[in-house]
Amino acid sequence: MELMGHRARIDRVNAESSLELLRRLFADASSDEQISAKVANLVDEWLGRGSAATGSVRRLLLAGRTGEALRIMRDSDGTVGAFPELVRCWYPGLRGDLPAEAGPIEVTTGLEGVRVLAAFLADHDADVAVCRAETVLRLCPMGEPALESLIAALATLVYADRADLAGRWCAPLLEQTTTHCDPHWQGMFAAIRAETAIRQGRLRDAERCARDALGHLPMAAWGVALGLPLASMVTAKTLLGKPEDAARYLAVPVPEAMFQTPVGPHYLAARGGYRLSTGAPEEALADFLACGDLMKSWDADLPGLAAWRLGAARACLDLGRTADARAFADEQLAAPGSGSARVRGVATRLRAATLPLEQRPAALERAVELLQSAQDRLELAYALADAGSAYARLGDGHRARSAGRRSRHLARSSGAEPAADTLAPRPPAEPARPGGTDLGGDLSEAERRVATLAAQGHTNRQISGKLYVTVSTVEQHLTRIYRKLGVTRRADLPVFLD
Repeated sequence: MELMGHRARIDRVNAESSLELLRRLFADASSDEQISAKVANLVDEWLGRGSAATGSVRRLLLAGRTGEALRIMRDSDGTVGAFPELVRCWYPGLRGDLPAEAGPIEVTTGLEGVRVLAAFLADHDADVAVCRAETVLRLCPMGEPALESLIAALATLVYADRADLAGRWCAPLLEQTTTHCDPHWQGMFAAIRAETAIRQGRLRDAERCARDALGHLPMAAWGVALGLPLASMVTAKTLLGKPEDAARYLAVPVPEAMFQTPVGPHYLAARGGYRLSTGAPEEALADFLACGDLMKSWDADLPGLAAWRLGAARACLDLGRTADARAFADEQLAAPGSGSARVRGVATRLRAATLPLEQRPAALERAVELLQSAQDRLELAYALADAGSAYARLGDGHRARSAGRRSRHLARSSGAEPAADTLAPRPPAEPARPGGTDLGGDLSEAERRVATLAAQGHTNRQISGKLYVTVSTVEQHLTRIYRKLGVTRRADLPVFLD
């Protein structure tokens, strides 16, 4: 009996492999979309991956053929399973054409992550969405049937502007993802990882993940989702100082239906950022405003989806429209859902640029605090650069140098080497301190290590863990460091890595 069961399992695996290969080959080779879809549906149904109708709906949505997808829903008498949730996620503007949402979300192994994402796009409750998404990621066993749910849960964390959590969950999922997974889901997972890396200021990782995403699937197979890896790649290339590369990705044709999906704002924001970096602020402003119009038309104006007001504020600053820039920053700070530290930190930094010079340092110090907690190292580098410039203009050379060092270090660690040397102009060096010691020269090696970690934003507990000393020892070191350097807080500590 055991031998028969073992042989049956082998036969099943072989059959699955053969049918999966047939489905992929036929989809690649056939120019008739309807025939390809029928073959894929039959294979999915035989393998027990859900009804043929649901598989067909997913493919139609990705192809932008929403009319046909809605027709299948009407013909199915409500038996298409997760179809309404799929539509709510991919086409928020069609929510009015769908039946009422299902009951409470219970996590098992189905498409609960899709329902979590759909609910967040509708109710905008980030705290609830984050809790539900992490529950899905914790309880759903890794496997092909659960991949759509897991990827949707990761997307929920990204849209809730919790890239730190998304990045944390990506690591264990990546370890369990195998080359045997469907290339579509491998590509989507890589695209989510790329966007997560962008929001943490890890530009080289973002570039690599976006390249992986585009390598898993030919561009024609992405459908309306193509804008996800393209947007991340354009943003990464732009911030890495490679505008020619970014332009090549922007030249790739994208489906018009993409702009009816949440992918559209991603793409418009990335293109706006590229246009800002290449000296076209008017065109950039048009992209950011179009992004906002889309999101508002869906009642999904979420800064975690695309913080278009921040882009518009940057464009207005470049255009010399200071009052408009401040209005956009203030609107973002006051908007519902602007509670994330990253969004508030960037908005505070941009608003500081509209203030009189003497008022900027206090605002920028607040921006630095927010961005340190958000763990976005590149935006933190920009805030420190702005603070360094303000201090230099106000004649505070010590603080200007401290902020400048930290800014350049963070920019380099993000991969933005071209920007690192232009951030925070270096003021003239101050004369040596009494006793002939330069700034930091009278610190012990242990104090220097503690000061470096503290300046980079680590808490006392984190420093104690990294250096294998007690929290009390860290506190004692910091007391001596502050006294020796003549500072009173972490924000004034220089980074000793340059």
